[in-house]
Amino acid sequence: MTQFYCLILLPDGEQHSVPTEHPANEQWQVYAKLAGRYLKLRAQRSEIAAGHLFSDPAWDILLDLFVGQVDGRDVTITSACIASRRPSTTSLRYIDHLSKQGLVYREKDSRDHRRVYLRLTEGAFHAVADWLAAFREQTVGI
Repeated sequence: MTQFYCLILLPDGEQHSVPTEHPANEQWQVYAKLAGRYLKLRAQRSEIAAGHLFSDPAWDILLDLFVGQVDGRDVTITSACIASRRPSTTSLRYIDHLSKQGLVYREKDSRDHRRVYLRLTEGAFHAVADWLAAFREQTVGI
């Protein structure tokens, strides 16, 4: 059985850069579709064993943010917590860890200051895209 591990390395200096607008180009659309399918399959794994034995909430959050960013969809903190499939308190701890690692940042809604969006940093966006490209390349031949 092949196992994939999530390791994202960001170059120094790019950890906290704010992403530029990413047009929904064809390549990123393919990666977003792959990430969406991958997330769906990950969610189905819970049918194998009860509970959260097969969970990786931080990775699920990053993938969900990637898909949202490519699709032009704002992802709220609440939505990111739901994507992690873990309790909110656990998800919020993961979001804090991701933020401290320079992978995500919070942005207040300009119209409703009660709402906060979660965004991938520029470096994290490209690192996730690179991982998805490698994942696609490794699984195409199977």
